[in-house]
Amino acid sequence: MRRSKLFISAALLAAVLAGCALFPDDAGTIAINWGLQLPGGYMVAYETDTGASFGGDGLRCHVFVWQDGGALEDLLPWSEDDEEGIALAEEMLAKLNVPEEGRPDLTACLSWHGNLREEDPRDQLVILYLPESACLWVLEFFV
Repeated sequence: MRRSKLFISAALLAAVLAGCALFPDDAGTIAINWGLQLPGGYMVAYETDTGASFGGDGLRCHVFVWQDGGALEDLLPWSEDDEEGIALAEEMLAKLNVPEEGRPDLTACLSWHGNLREEDPRDQLVILYLPESACLWVLEFFV
């Protein structure tokens, strides 16, 4: 009897630990969704989304901060004058109700936007890079 309780307890603990390994963190989810590996050593400073939906559609925002942003410089081909990407970022931040005072200075950031997903070409990813603060704003739009 005691052995069976011990065995059941060990099996439950193993199942919980295995389950935790199946659920990636925010950067892991971005890697799964977009195939983009963010460098390690970050802290998640802010996150919000439009809420759960049956089809997984909606907007998501993640803000990552690094002590040293050196690895971010070569992460993507950053643009200084990406008017389309900045306009899309402004629209997404507004729809997510990110407070104005908490938003990045869009005139001081580098950006990249596009779609890295083959599943649906309408999905969009906008990444804002603030070199001075070693910060990335990752904005995801799923249709």
